[in-house]
Amino acid sequence: MDLNPPESVGQYMNISSVVVYAQVSELGPVLATLAALPGVQVHAQTPDGKLVASIESDTAAAAADTYQAIERTPGVLSMALVFQQTESNPDQEITPCKSPVVN
Repeated sequence: MDLNPPESVGQYMNISSVVVYAQVSELGPVLATLAALPGVQVHAQTPDGKLVASIESDTAAAAADTYQAIERTPGVLSMALVFQQTESNPDQEITPCKSPVVN
């Protein structure tokens, strides 16, 4: 199964977020490893080892490789995918709605 869109379709961006649960004693090395992975940014952490991170990649296959790298990191107990979206044209601006929502 090919996880990547055809090259002729255009530029794609895969955006996802994960929750990582790490051993507290290994939190420093886990954070350092995540920071070194391409496209990974840690946005929040708790004292008990829970981390919230986003992942940006050019292909679904690259995102899957990053998920596996996180899961295999020494000190990581588990990782849960929370959100995933593929943008077919990441440089295109979103057009605002023509009429505002009225409550």
